[in-house]
Amino acid sequence: MDNEEKDHTTGWQYDFDEEYGENNEFVEETPVLTRAEQEAQVKQTLKDLYFGIGVGAVLLLAAGNLILGGSLRFTLGALAGVVTAVCLAGYMYHSVLIATEYTEKQAAGYMKRSSLIRMVIMIAVIGAAVFFLQIYGLFGAVLGILTLKLSALFWPVIHKYNPFGREK
Repeated sequence: MDNEEKDHTTGWQYDFDEEYGENNEFVEETPVLTRAEQEAQVKQTLKDLYFGIGVGAVLLLAAGNLILGGSLRFTLGALAGVVTAVCLAGYMYHSVLIATEYTEKQAAGYMKRSSLIRMVIMIAVIGAAVFFLQIYGLFGAVLGILTLKLSALFWPVIHKYNPFGREK
C-alpha cells in the first residue's frame, strides 16, 4: 500500500475506472449539452409542470367545491390562480432559455430580476383578489397559484409518469 491509500480515511474505496486529474483529485465529467438539447430538456420540464398544474387544478376545484358546496367565488378565484400559475411557468421557461445565453454572472442577475417580476405578478393577482373580493375568492386564488409550487414539488413523479409531451 502506498501512502495515499493509508491516508485515505473516509472508508470508501477508489474506483479505478474513474478519471483523476492533477494531485489525484476526482475530475467529474459533466456532459456538454448542445443548445437544442438544453431547450428540449427545459421544454419537457415545462410540459411536466403544465401537466402537474392541470392535475392540481382539477383536484383543487373538486376538493374546494366539495368542501364549500359549489362556491362560484372560490371557483373563479382558483381559476384565476391556475391561469396565473400557467403564465408564471411559461415565463420561467422563457427566462431560463434567455439565461442560458448569458455568462454565469449575467445569468444570475437576469434570473434574480425575472424572479422578482414573478413575485410582483403573484402579489398583483392576490391584490386583485382582495380588491375584487365580491367577484372571486382570495383563498381560491392563492391555492390556484400554489398549484405551480405543488407541481414543482412533485416534478420527479410527474416527469416519470406524464403521458403527454414525451418525444418518441
